[in-house]
Amino acid sequence: MVAALTYLPTELIQRIFEFTVVETDSQYWLYNLVALIDFSVSSRGGGSITEDFLTNYVRKNLMVLDLTCEATQDSILRAEYGFLKRLLPYIDMDAQYIRVVDLETNVDKAQNLKAEKLIVIFDEFSDLKLIETFFPLANSNSNITEFVFCVRNIKSSFYSPLEKLHIANIVADIDINTLYLDFVDSNIYSDQNLFGIFDPDIFQLINKNYRNFFSKTNEKGKKRPPICKKICFPFVETLNLDYMALDSFFNSILHKLTTKIKTFERNNEFDVDKNLNLNSTTTVAALIIKSILQQFFNNFHISFPNLVTLNFIKMSTYPNNNEITQCCNFIDLSSYVLNKCLSENISINFLFQLHSLKNWSMPKIKEFTGHKFKYDETTFSGSPERYIKSLRGNIKILQEMAINETNDGTCYFRVKLIPEGVEKTQIIDWIPFTSSFSDDTFKQRHHLKRPMICLKNNSLRSLTVKIIRIEKCSSIRIQGFYLPNLQELFINNTLCDTTQHQKQASNDMSCIEFTSWNELSQCKKLGFAQLEDDSNYVLNISNLQDHLPNLDLRESFPTFFDIRQKFVVV
Repeated sequence: MVAALTYLPTELIQRIFEFTVVETDSQYWLYNLVALIDFSVSSRGGGSITEDFLTNYVRKNLMVLDLTCEATQDSILRAEYGFLKRLLPYIDMDAQYIRVVDLETNVDKAQNLKAEKLIVIFDEFSDLKLIETFFPLANSNSNITEFVFCVRNIKSSFYSPLEKLHIANIVADIDINTLYLDFVDSNIYSDQNLFGIFDPDIFQLINKNYRNFFSKTNEKGKKRPPICKKICFPFVETLNLDYMALDSFFNSILHKLTTKIKTFERNNEFDVDKNLNLNSTTTVAALIIKSILQQFFNNFHISFPNLVTLNFIKMSTYPNNNEITQCCNFIDLSSYVLNKCLSENISINFLFQLHSLKNWSMPKIKEFTGHKFKYDETTFSGSPERYIKSLRGNIKILQEMAINETNDGTCYFRVKLIPEGVEKTQIIDWIPFTSSFSDDTFKQRHHLKRPMICLKNNSLRSLTVKIIRIEKCSSIRIQGFYLPNLQELFINNTLCDTTQHQKQASNDMSCIEFTSWNELSQCKKLGFAQLEDDSNYVLNISNLQDHLPNLDLRESFPTFFDIRQKFVVV
């Protein structure tokens, strides 16, 4: 929206932002304001009318309470933080900017503030309970509070200071409209905690019913505690996230959250009559977990309005040397995880929603490093029989879960693992259909002819896939790719090949087919990596023409010479 302002008259610009910024119901009013400031400064857009509007609006409506430590304050005043350095030049630092020391020595300064919108700046060392000192002093009608967390390093977390505010339950009538995370750089790195978002106890900060569930043992505050509705990374363009972050967070749900809930259930400490409708087929713990996770994915939002690149990385620490390797997001679908979900009554759909970044908003994203699946025995050595049997059992559990959890009882999951907007990515260890997975029952053979996962994405143009290869001379049916705008599919089985895979797949010739369980109508090129184990793929030209109607056979296969050919070998 901001970029489009370059084509509008300055009077109209002012009117637009009187609606978008001044509107107090907008959860993005502060970001809209700072984005307009950024536009006005960087492109000199709007001229004096916009400049006057910005100055008058900020001076009239905003006040800033800085609770950061001295080192962070110095960085803020040196204009090192990307979000604040755009806003603070419009703040009257003498009249609108209050630091911790001002609360103790300059009461008059706080009492003279009459702005409606309070911006609280804090870092990991802040004591947010100092807000309790500010509110009685300020002669203010403040009804919107925004929090800006200044991130100091890769391990910084907003959780600890916000938890203390939550427990103190001081500002009971004010929700945290949006929590902004501010950085010195637009290219940021994060560990598995993601600055507090993936803290195992994050749910108590974002779920309005969480405290009520445990109210018999938790001391109640004046009213309910403030709830964080949204987290925004305003000017982050590249996020480098630990490849185990999402998987570790789901594991914390499976273990830490469920253990806590079971403990309360065992001690009969829930106050459930006011919050849950029990019936004979569900337990208190199952209903609470479902409620908490639904609240997380449906009502808690993570916004990256300027994110272009999302990289998953592996960080290795050596003496005097930190090595960072780009890799794929880790998705654990092993039998252990699936059985744990079953025993705890947690839908596997929550796992797919987490890895699909369901509650993330990334309107500008273009680059995404991809996903790597983990199944049973895909990283261990052993006999071929053990390998196939273990993987077959793993897949059978997934199929049964799909039948029980999907609305229409299908034996596959519909997922959106690739964010819309991404044009090129990769998937490692995609499971095709192969006869090796079938047992002796007709039911399983019938289910296995369908994809286990159906991947949907409209923006993807190029996809690299590593297919799990099970045994020599097996027929591999590629399916589950609903990618209507994909133009290039590249099969690269040299990616992360394990000793087990090489043992099973060396010196063989595998037939590859595409099934009707795909939507690849725009795919023009099919590529294969050069295998180093004397293996080959055989493809039926008629099958390719049926399921990849726009495929350029001559460009895709050096061994293709004439349309009368029935097969190509790569």
